[in-house]
Amino acid sequence: MGTTTTTNLGLIKPDTDESIKAVVTPPSDGWAVQNGVNCDKIDTLFRHTNTHTWTPTWTADTTNPTLGSGGSVSGKFIRLFPRMVLAYFQIFTGGAGFAAGSGLYRIAVPATVPTEFGTINDTMAVGKAYLHDNDAVATSSNLVVLYQPSTNLLVFRKHDGNFWRDNTPFTVAQNDRLSGYCIYPTSDA
Repeated sequence: MGTTTTTNLGLIKPDTDESIKAVVTPPSDGWAVQNGVNCDKIDTLFRHTNTHTWTPTWTADTTNPTLGSGGSVSGKFIRLFPRMVLAYFQIFTGGAGFAAGSGLYRIAVPATVPTEFGTINDTMAVGKAYLHDNDAVATSSNLVVLYQPSTNLLVFRKHDGNFWRDNTPFTVAQNDRLSGYCIYPTSDA
């Protein structure tokens, strides 16, 4: 049975020697039945999107930050395919009582990263993030979300190549926010 991939006729279209009608007898169920089975199988892969909640752990390499009043760290992720994860995360520093900590900021990943990522020498880009400075919006910044195999954590790189820390691109303070996403394959079934 030959197939031709098209963009307009589902997944396949029949070759000239095949019937487009469902055939009840062997050797084939016919193109229509097979195309339906193929579409159903692909549909289940794309629709496997149960949303999961995850609480990312926000740490720093010297002293961990402490959330202030009303502060929160939250995340959600979906599985686009059986082994592909799309995650969204938010950090709100909160008000009174916030302590920025010190050092390189990072957060935990929502699902297991495949062992093949361990062969990466330094970091690998997996998403984007927006860092909002509540005191001076002009210093807000976009960041690249990177997976760091040596720590199994996500870190954030600025446009100048430096990483997000307690004092760069600005001093993190009360009511500042980070929101972003990452997408990567997972070894979880």
